[in-house]
Amino acid sequence: MKNFRIQLLIVALVATASLHAQKNTSDIYIKGAKFTTPLVQKWITEYKKVNPQVQIKWADKNADNDAVDLNVQVYNDSLQSDKQVIYVGRYALLPVAGKNNSCLAELNKRNLSKKKLKELFFREDVYEDDVKDSKLANKATVYSGNSKSAATVTFATYFGHNTADIKGKKISGDDLFLINAVEKDQTGITFNTLNYLFNTDTRKLKDNIALLPLDMKKEQRKVLASENIDEVIALLENQSVDLIPVQNFGFLYSSTVNPEVQKFISWVLNNGLTHNHSYGFLKPTEDVLASQRKQIEDNHYLSSAKTK
Repeated sequence: MKNFRIQLLIVALVATASLHAQKNTSDIYIKGAKFTTPLVQKWITEYKKVNPQVQIKWADKNADNDAVDLNVQVYNDSLQSDKQVIYVGRYALLPVAGKNNSCLAELNKRNLSKKKLKELFFREDVYEDDVKDSKLANKATVYSGNSKSAATVTFATYFGHNTADIKGKKISGDDLFLINAVEKDQTGITFNTLNYLFNTDTRKLKDNIALLPLDMKKEQRKVLASENIDEVIALLENQSVDLIPVQNFGFLYSSTVNPEVQKFISWVLNNGLTHNHSYGFLKPTEDVLASQRKQIEDNHYLSSAKTK
């Protein structure tokens, strides 16, 4: 009888462990840049409505990347051989100042070219030979994030520089703090993502900041002057504006990932992108979207073949 009870206990423990393992295969841990969190959380919420058995959880910010199923990659970086990225959106950067900026009146007298933007934001020793420092550039105080800030990396790279080349003050933490800095500093200028510059509820530019004037076509300047995020997104999705950095972002994951992760990414590509605009992001271009869908389909086919 004693041996029989022991056998029953072993069977129960094995069954419990098996159920626990099955439950864990439906758990997806995700990690990403804070400015993308509202959009990604919306995708998670909507996905759980149609797939309630899948638990998508935010990993601890200090969690090892190997313990995370999905990383939101927000700028170009080298990939490990066992990793791949699926692009699910784009973000754009615009330069701004506080509305009480003492340089704003002078800035508004001119439309800033690429050279003038470099003059304002980058150190004099990294300028091209035909770009000269100006009194206005010396008056302005540049605020940027640290070397891991998505906005800072993308802005510097777009204009052909490193993050260390951006002059002024570096602020650690969320890039939202850059907005607070230029609101308080009457000489402060910065750049940031649309979802941080605009109120995504009212769709208007935040009250205490002003967009810096850019040297663009008249119709494009009119769009920025509207201070409406939907008009800006429509412009950037339909036209390439040389002075406005636009960067892909996507899900970085292992090529040996469990099938539930691929199902979630596939859902985002086919259903979730309808939420991008509401949260201040652009959709991927049509050609990128088509290639990403094909990549997911190919991955799913290969995964299915391996299990047969």
